[in-house]
Amino acid sequence: MRILHWNIHSWKDADGAPNREAVAALIRRTAPDVVSLTEVNEPWGAPRTLTDVASESGYSWIFVPSIEYGTDPSARGYGNALLTRIPVTAVQQLTVHAHPHGYDGSEPSETRSVILARLSGTAAWVGSTHFPASHHSSRKAAARRLRQLTLQLSAPWIICGDFNAPPGKLFDGLSDIRVFPPHAEPTFPTRRPRTAIDYVLASDGVEMTAEVLRVPGSDHLPLLAEVTPSSPATSRHRR
Repeated sequence: MRILHWNIHSWKDADGAPNREAVAALIRRTAPDVVSLTEVNEPWGAPRTLTDVASESGYSWIFVPSIEYGTDPSARGYGNALLTRIPVTAVQQLTVHAHPHGYDGSEPSETRSVILARLSGTAAWVGSTHFPASHHSSRKAAARRLRQLTLQLSAPWIICGDFNAPPGKLFDGLSDIRVFPPHAEPTFPTRRPRTAIDYVLASDGVEMTAEVLRVPGSDHLPLLAEVTPSSPATSRHRR
């Protein structure tokens, strides 16, 4: 099972130009089974760019926004999305960070969540998440919440994300969580990557390879992971 993860910067590249074609082109070139996208900015309840990219490439899509933008709550949503070629048998969205006073338009007040899909014919949940950016204490709280949630999953799991901090600052010492690539590689900013904040987490026993792709199209570099055939996450799935 091949998984592509990318923070798509609200469908804009590092210069603010539309990046829809760059995202679609990378999906076509890498041909992943599942795509994890963060910073997806779409009309609430009626996404357009996401559905176009999914249908053109032959994927089903899942998008449950974490927050509402603008004065019209039904107009715009922002959060994580999954595209998949594998049939989905269940979906969950769970909050990993919520400001006690609600969303006020600022980044620190943004609700952050993880979206999870159970894939037919596999033994795994695959997910996408995006942790808070401004305060390390909020990221640590999100990491604790995510771990609590994954401990409740009865099946192997794989969660891609923009964690806004290197894995050692959030998950160090947790023997039940694996990080890929094992030595996280810088993914931000695109032109001169110096911070390793995009990577893949997996439950103990899941084996995969993962690499950062040096391609333009966003302010983050994308990541391509492939679960090895011997892993429990691919025990019943064949491409």
